[in-house]
Amino acid sequence: MLALLLATVTALGPRTIPQGPAGDAFYSPPATLAATGEGSVVWFRQFRDGAALPSAVRNYRMLYQTVSPTGKFVAISGTLAIPNGKPPSNGWPLISWAHGTVGDAPQCAPSRSSRPNIEQRMLDAFVRRGYAVAQTDYEGNGTPGIHPYMVATAAARDVTDIVYAAREIDPEIGLRWVVMGHSEGGASALSTAALASQIAPDLSLVGAVSYAPFAYPEATLEYELHNGTPNGGLVILGLLIAGFSTVDPRVAPSEMLEPQALQLMPTLYEQCVTDLMEHSAWRSTIPQNVFRPAGQSAVEALFADLQNNDPAYFTISVPTFLVQGVSDMMVNSEGTLTVEDRLRRNGTPVTFKAYLGATHGSVLADSVKDVAEWIAQRFAASE
Repeated sequence: MLALLLATVTALGPRTIPQGPAGDAFYSPPATLAATGEGSVVWFRQFRDGAALPSAVRNYRMLYQTVSPTGKFVAISGTLAIPNGKPPSNGWPLISWAHGTVGDAPQCAPSRSSRPNIEQRMLDAFVRRGYAVAQTDYEGNGTPGIHPYMVATAAARDVTDIVYAAREIDPEIGLRWVVMGHSEGGASALSTAALASQIAPDLSLVGAVSYAPFAYPEATLEYELHNGTPNGGLVILGLLIAGFSTVDPRVAPSEMLEPQALQLMPTLYEQCVTDLMEHSAWRSTIPQNVFRPAGQSAVEALFADLQNNDPAYFTISVPTFLVQGVSDMMVNSEGTLTVEDRLRRNGTPVTFKAYLGATHGSVLADSVKDVAEWIAQRFAASE
């Protein structure tokens, strides 16, 4: 696993948080971030349309600070939904949500959605049950920069530091939280569960829920290296190359990729992942032809990074719930079973449940009742 860059979390006293600008300007952070510490809010703004969760009494967009894998403070966008009613005596229980792959283009960030997406519609069911819900867009999604796709330390910080930001916006949010995520976010949830105690020892993570986690990304690289048939997986590989090039100078796209593939890389920052997979030159490109014969060392570096950041090999101390649709055509259910086995052998207290007929997307709604009962038990056990 990549070394975790630990920065000191500044204790946040009461302060006036600026209201951010309206429109797209909200996502352009100040040239210099204030020295207010990791997890502090840069600015925020209440909103009622777009990605707002309908059952929340208040929805906020925010920019908050975290530490990138390079050790620099960066601003990340996200949202916060507050449930209706009076909080429990120990504060609102919080869900920190990690979203699935959307692509690197700014307009793809979940907080920019024109209406609640499939993940957010599921999360609204938890707001109705009395949970505050924080959703990070991740570094480089929404705000400027390249998203460090599947870099475990980046994901863990993004998902954990938004908990601090949420509590700064609404002090009625308690210290106890669960991490939940889907697909890429399923992997992010596992990474967060493994690293959160180092990042935020003063918070109380009580459990992790991982829906159809994107595990074994190194297998994606190995498969596409020898694949003579165009397929949507090449876009995922492009995102992996771009993401790890931000943290490992050995993963240099110019050394790894042929010129025609290099010309495709900018499109990763212009279109969302579905459009890239279905309506771009990525979809018609033969994967095995994109790699330069002289780029073997860069490929080997990427393979090693993918293995080291693969959450299937992590050790997690908090209870963990793996949720999987049997009819999922994007994340194989047998693969998630092997994740369960590896986590269990590493000492993780893990539960697995598969849903017959559920797809990559429909498993979110199909599992709401079971997941709600499971996380309620985690919070009850932490009283």
